[in-house]
Amino acid sequence: MNGTNLQPWQVIRQEENGGRYRIGHCATRAEAQRLIQRLRMSAGAGTAEDSAHYVVERVEPATRAHL
Repeated sequence: MNGTNLQPWQVIRQEENGGRYRIGHCATRAEAQRLIQRLRMSAGAGTAEDSAHYVVERVEPATRAHL
């Protein structure tokens, strides 16, 4: 590994209208799940943030062509 992808997990917020927003990058899937828990707890009940849908996705490292 060349150090370019030290945080391969990203947290995405998906909105009802189809919009997708990258919230953060994490080193592990568990760390990404904890970030989602913190976001939900800080939003509070009954807010627009409360209905947000979060997804954890793995970021694949970019491949380099060998010449």
